[in-house]
Amino acid sequence: MLAAEPDHLRGANVSELRSGIDRIDAEIRALFERRRELSHAVQRARMAEGGSRTDTGREMQIIKSYADGFGRQGTAISLALLEICRGSSPAAEG
Repeated sequence: MLAAEPDHLRGANVSELRSGIDRIDAEIRALFERRRELSHAVQRARMAEGGSRTDTGREMQIIKSYADGFGRQGTAISLALLEICRGSSPAAEG
């Protein structure tokens, strides 16, 4: 079932609506890239301090927050996000 249409979208045509989606998708991609940069910085800092590259407890918190917000699909989104932002291990890159 679709949610009720907000007033500001009433009367918009398909092209206008799709343009809005395209703008949001571009913003999401930019946010993913910013998040990936921050994630890599955290990984470098953790390893410089003698820690592991990833923190399973932290990743579980992230998965839970997405699952709480979006259910089963949120889990899938968070797993994809973590994979994108985690990148490959430095050993694999060398």
